[in-house]
Amino acid sequence: MYTIGQFAALGRVSVRMLRHYDAIGLLVPADVDERTGYRRYAPQQLSPLLRIAQLRDLGCPLDDALDVLHADDETAALRRVLERRRADLVASVAADTARLARLDEQLRHLEGDTQMTTVEYRSIESVTVYAVSAVAAGSENVPAAIDTVLPGLHDALEASGVAYREPGIFWYEPIDGTEDLRVWVSWIADGEPVENDAWQVVELPAVERAAVTTYHGEMSGIGAAWGAFMQAVVADGGEFSGPCREVYLQADGPQSTWVTELQQPVA
Repeated sequence: MYTIGQFAALGRVSVRMLRHYDAIGLLVPADVDERTGYRRYAPQQLSPLLRIAQLRDLGCPLDDALDVLHADDETAALRRVLERRRADLVASVAADTARLARLDEQLRHLEGDTQMTTVEYRSIESVTVYAVSAVAAGSENVPAAIDTVLPGLHDALEASGVAYREPGIFWYEPIDGTEDLRVWVSWIADGEPVENDAWQVVELPAVERAAVTTYHGEMSGIGAAWGAFMQAVVADGGEFSGPCREVYLQADGPQSTWVTELQQPVA
């Protein structure tokens, strides 16, 4: 039997952490002296302790260790935990890589190695569109909301045989009292609009004055493009006065070739 100090040293954890494992039922000592309260651990408990240490080193929460150690099939449970952790790390690396690219872009901008955002001010005519919407829980979830509804709108329009045309027009409306956005996706109704339960016929109103710029490239960079665009409008003294729009002038082929017009109504 190992004392708690010996066992902690073997597992390269603290005595305090072993007491925590005991408290949450993750790794209970093989023996506790009723008189002194001293904890002792059996040699066969070293294997689960090392498994916990391994999972902690990989950034897995203690709940994952509980799932693995208490599973009927420990190998299968371990595989599930490791695959889930790997997916989390891949997503985190992708997010950090995109964030690093935006940071580098900002540094290049400060050093004068990039062009300033060109902003044009003009009116926008009204247009009738076939549209559907979804709610995004925060701006970071806008792409997922678009992916949820855009294919269905396309399939419904194709199946119905109604005439519609590009460019696609997306717009975003804040939901009062929340950080959520209502995300609208649409294509232009070509000819007399047709009502259908699969979409809404929406008349996008004319805009007397809008700030407009053109973004070239992949959707992963459009958030940064919007940020630079809005900063340029603010620097011009612009006051935002309505939902912004994205007009996909070129959206065929690789995203690196896409051309998107960003529109922001201003007072």
